[in-house]
Amino acid sequence: MSVEFFILNNSCAKAWNDFVLSHPQGSLHQTSAWVDFQKQIPGRDEVLGFGMKDDQGQIVATCLCVKMHTGVGNKYWYYSPRGPVNPGPDFIKYIAHQLTNSSTRPLFWRLDPYITEPLELPDLKTSPATQQYQPTDSLVLDITQSEEDLLAQMKRKGRYNINLARKKEVKIKKSEDIHIFWKIYQETTGRDGFAGHEKSYYEKFLNLPYSELFIAEFEGTPIAAAIATFCGNKAIYYYGASTSDPKYRPLMAPYLLQWEMIREAKTRDCESYDFTGIAPEDQPNHEYAGISAFKWKFGGDRDTYRPAQEIIFRSFWYRVYRWAKKLRR
Repeated sequence: MSVEFFILNNSCAKAWNDFVLSHPQGSLHQTSAWVDFQKQIPGRDEVLGFGMKDDQGQIVATCLCVKMHTGVGNKYWYYSPRGPVNPGPDFIKYIAHQLTNSSTRPLFWRLDPYITEPLELPDLKTSPATQQYQPTDSLVLDITQSEEDLLAQMKRKGRYNINLARKKEVKIKKSEDIHIFWKIYQETTGRDGFAGHEKSYYEKFLNLPYSELFIAEFEGTPIAAAIATFCGNKAIYYYGASTSDPKYRPLMAPYLLQWEMIREAKTRDCESYDFTGIAPEDQPNHEYAGISAFKWKFGGDRDTYRPAQEIIFRSFWYRVYRWAKKLRR
């Protein structure tokens, strides 16, 4: 079969998105909207898009590559979040050639597609990734089931907490007010001891055409918030926050919030609801352990993907980069 490689541009953006959104490995991270979003993030001023067509002119593979500056001189690398979509050796070799076809070659290219089997790349120098930006394990709920069946397959405590929040008259609404999310999010990061992004990041993320912000209120007071995307037949829960006020925590607002987001996904004809990161089965003390217990109360199944790997272009500087990253931890 003969193939044709091409570069993403405005004229093929719709066909590109149609392919990504219909493919099992596609996601928001590989749509043309992600290009515009990434260009607004400091240190990520360039996003390249590469595609492949079959002999019938149909797109069969795509990949976005985000240029990531190291902060040292002109040293940089490329990252393909949840890409390539439908990776294969020939396509990856083509992209690697394109990325290195400049006077200032990148140090490496990191890729972490939605795949479960290892990529065989005998002609390229590879290494396990320096860092995992995407979780290897996700909890995914099949939402082609009826609401009754979804509730029935939940853990008993999950159903109980949803009903409790309803009885206490917690209300869920959509919002565009990032200030509400940010206020509650700061409470969450302070309480749980993790670092998030800056406020402007979430503001830009919410401007993506697939994003929605949901707020849980009690008597007019926002007490929980979450951002999800509805992209193709997939809904993905990305960011969540809940108040630290002991007066509101017993209301179990995050449970009702998630349930209403699942119901929203069903109205948009999504087939799956991805809770994203959960702790791997063999790592009970993983940093996701606490949030995993919350997510598992909704039922669903574990999806496990291959860890990210890096294709090395400049061996010496790559070793220096890994050494420097290790020192910072």
